[in-house]
Amino acid sequence: MPTKAEFVTAAQTAGAVLKRYASAIPTSNASKIEAINTLKNSECAGTAAFTAALRALGAQFLAWEPESIWLELEAMGVALSLENRDKVLAASTLVTAPHFYWDASVFENTVLAFNSMPSMPDAIQEASPNQIAWGVFEAELICQYYAKHDFVYDYEPERYVATVLHRAGFLLAPELLVFAQDELDKLNVGNKDIQEAVKNRWEKIDHPALEHLELTESPEDVQIGRLAAVHLYLDEKLRQLNREIPLLK
Repeated sequence: MPTKAEFVTAAQTAGAVLKRYASAIPTSNASKIEAINTLKNSECAGTAAFTAALRALGAQFLAWEPESIWLELEAMGVALSLENRDKVLAASTLVTAPHFYWDASVFENTVLAFNSMPSMPDAIQEASPNQIAWGVFEAELICQYYAKHDFVYDYEPERYVATVLHRAGFLLAPELLVFAQDELDKLNVGNKDIQEAVKNRWEKIDHPALEHLELTESPEDVQIGRLAAVHLYLDEKLRQLNREIPLLK
């Protein structure tokens, strides 16, 4: 299970790679080949897809129209999947116009893109708590190390996340989604005692052993189970990212 420190380490590793592309370091043929191979994998992480596009095309692609990006990649032998098109565009938008932090629709579609889910801007597609946590991690990773700006979530994303968590039965927001806790509290009136008990217990749990945690159907255990499910999903996605990013150095 990833601890907070492990998430920071992963961010530093991927961020170091992103910084290199921002500095326009020359690209070798070997690294271009790795980038192309990554882009051919429709299940790759959003950070990996964006990093690979930067490596293959250079930072100038951020100013191109989408069709120009696809055509240039096709000339390199990459017929980019719809999933990876969404990831590249979502990441590009994050660093050029970060509406992710204040527009619920952009937030939702970015989260879905980073979880390899098809994006349909004109439809309502509610992401899951697991997907939101991972989407937030990747978005903040990209913004921190490439856009070089710190953003604060506005009301729309806060309310969106709180609503999703409420519908999924959460009393306590997962660590990466604490920005929505105040809004979540407004939806969970009268559960402060359970919430506090869950918070205290969660902080004492040995996270590396979460996969084997034995739980009952008690209110506290149900909440712990929901938090554990988010962390296990993050663990899986983080392991994938840690496999992909080193190939693009």
